[in-house]
Amino acid sequence: MRTSVLLVLLLNLSIGFSQANLLNTTSSYNIETASRLEEDTESKPLDYAKVSDEDIIFSFTTWEVIDLNERVNFPYLYPIDVSTVTEDRKPLIYYLIEGIKNYFPAYFSDTFKPDDKITEEEFDNIQMYKVLKTGVDADGITEGLEHFDIAGSWRAHLESLGYEFPEEEWVTYDPSSTAFLELEDNEKVDAYQRKWNAVAASVMPDTDFNSAEFEYSDVRKYIIKGVWYFDRISTELKYRPIAIGPVAVSAEDKYAQTNDDTGSAADSDDDGGFGAFFDDDDDDDDEPEEETVAVEAVEEDSISNSVEAPGEADKEYTPMFWVFYPEARTVLSKAYAFNRKNMSKPFSFDRLINSRRFSGTIYKEANVYQDRNIRDYISNNALMQLLESERIKEKIRNKEQDMWSY
Repeated sequence: MRTSVLLVLLLNLSIGFSQANLLNTTSSYNIETASRLEEDTESKPLDYAKVSDEDIIFSFTTWEVIDLNERVNFPYLYPIDVSTVTEDRKPLIYYLIEGIKNYFPAYFSDTFKPDDKITEEEFDNIQMYKVLKTGVDADGITEGLEHFDIAGSWRAHLESLGYEFPEEEWVTYDPSSTAFLELEDNEKVDAYQRKWNAVAASVMPDTDFNSAEFEYSDVRKYIIKGVWYFDRISTELKYRPIAIGPVAVSAEDKYAQTNDDTGSAADSDDDGGFGAFFDDDDDDDDEPEEETVAVEAVEEDSISNSVEAPGEADKEYTPMFWVFYPEARTVLSKAYAFNRKNMSKPFSFDRLINSRRFSGTIYKEANVYQDRNIRDYISNNALMQLLESERIKEKIRNKEQDMWSY
């Protein structure tokens, strides 16, 4: 008995002093940069409890936006320059990209239909910002969008380059067709356009595009889809993440920033800028306490009645790709975020997400109106949109409280 207890204590000590390799070395050639043990108690994700339909009293599906401008969400963003830190520190987007390349698939939508699966070639194109050149009439050069005008349609030109279209729904909606222009489902419009853009980028020469490379700092937000449910067996409200996707700066904005001679994106007043990241206030007390549903208020400068162009709101909540979260857990359980309170005990991204250690704002819930976005029925009023998000949150909370009312 004593031997087993001593063994457990020694194991705990070895885990507790995981930076010993760095503290004990006497030569710079022997430095091991890892700030944790490769195999520890978090190296494997904790299994979810089995849940049957009969045990779910009620459930709600919500979509939340995790704004990386908020200080509490910085662990999901930094480091954006991995060359300045140790090898074990990477941002969340790094692990998602590496996981897609080696372990699990990515999708264009959060419904995870087979037709929405992103191919290896399409994923490579996603990591490159390519904007079709508009072309200049009468310059003697045919480039970019001019090819489609001459051919009469996108499909005609792409087929002339040797592309073989599959038998899928998006193929019937050519971007130059009337059927595509009359589509009212903004999510479908965006998804189909991305499909056509990916095909164009795969077969058309680089001279038809303005290009820029994707960088970690281009990620502005994360969208997370999850299910809140009340488990009859455990008699508590639980949350299960279903899908996650990064929202990055658009290709047009990226290209504009790359070629902007007047200043960088960090100098702009746009919501996507990084000026808010360098606030002098370093008070740790601004981190919110954990609660049943963590929905944070947005900053004052975002509470405005600005008029948005059609489709702009959808772009803000359109990820580069979607990942089925349960498939990514094995990778994310071995991917560690910075713990500013104790560097020797970093948290895995899987633990952070499942314990809801982030500031998120609900922007959509599953509803009878085709899961419409809050901005679809409350437009041009950011304050009312925020209040509607709070109402959805309170509805979930009150539903749980009602379970204990007699």
